[in-house]
Amino acid sequence: MGNRSGINKYKGRNKVETVFKSMCSIFLFLLFLQNNMPAIAQTPIIRNDTIRFDMSFTSYSVLDSVYSPMKYHILIENQPKQILLDHYAQMDTSMIFSLLNDPNYDWATNLILYNLYDINALFFAAFDIMTREDWLGYFKDEDIAMWHDFFRHKKDIQSTTEE
Repeated sequence: MGNRSGINKYKGRNKVETVFKSMCSIFLFLLFLQNNMPAIAQTPIIRNDTIRFDMSFTSYSVLDSVYSPMKYHILIENQPKQILLDHYAQMDTSMIFSLLNDPNYDWATNLILYNLYDINALFFAAFDIMTREDWLGYFKDEDIAMWHDFFRHKKDIQSTTEE
């Protein structure tokens, strides 16, 4: 009988150890998730493989009294979209060009800039550019040159309005 109670105590202790190890594992996993979530929220930089976008076309609006020319728009569908756009809007140009030259972020950054600054994406529609590979073959260099001109012009406008 004494041997049987020793076995039961051993099994009971083994169950407690198993539950304790499971609880520790779950706790560490939750702690890991909690620590990574703020980092994701603080630096919403999108990789090429996670960007989701769509294109839309606008033409003259009957509701507007002002004529607006036809335009193709890149619309980012990643969530939370506004946090993402605000983050890119506040980036300095050196960081933007660093991302545009990084093969992990170049395509996504270009699409986000098109959306953020509402640049006409006519060539995306005309040449059916829907993937990074399409973009590399046609317009990556042209888009980077366009962004250099865009930010140079934007900087010139800001410096003249501040004077």
